[in-house]
Amino acid sequence: MKRLVILIFLFNYTLIYPQLGINGGVDYTSFTAGSFKNTKLDDNKYWFNGWFISFGVIGGVEGRSISGDFEMLFQYHNRTANIKFNGNEHKLTNSEVSLSLGPHIGDKSGFGISLTAHLGIGWIGSDTPFEHSGVYGSASIGITPSIIISRVRLFASGKLNIGYFYFSASDPNLYSSDPLLSSDGLISGPEIQIGAGFIF
Repeated sequence: MKRLVILIFLFNYTLIYPQLGINGGVDYTSFTAGSFKNTKLDDNKYWFNGWFISFGVIGGVEGRSISGDFEMLFQYHNRTANIKFNGNEHKLTNSEVSLSLGPHIGDKSGFGISLTAHLGIGWIGSDTPFEHSGVYGSASIGITPSIIISRVRLFASGKLNIGYFYFSASDPNLYSSDPLLSSDGLISGPEIQIGAGFIF
């Protein structure tokens, strides 16, 4: 009886979630933030580059002439940006977790397009002498053309991000005439992802 229940569960699971997949690749994103002005850094615009990995329900495997599916992906992003601080090279680090939702439309050749909305929570750190740390919430919309060959998925994704950022800071120089201030504000910028995945 137990085996029958397990078999029924697995059968229904594969019917409901027939296209579980995992993706990974490179990630480039730009943050332009007025909130960076209080950090004593030289600029308030940075290109972060790094990698991402995502897992979830991916559309487009079934061989119908035109298929409409729904995608839901959980993503983790890890990025860095090179900065100049007092003439020395340093790195800003950026990590983010996000949820991506949207429809996927594809044809039997394997080519498809996904229109997605993203919600993310991220944090920024630094190896500068100052305790630069920040957290942000972001939302974005994007488009992802892809092609599926067997169960391998190749794709490129473009997104436009907007969000709210809080940057806390402390200045180790107690006698500084220009103390480092905490700040907050809106952030925005484009994001590009290029990657590949496997659909189970």
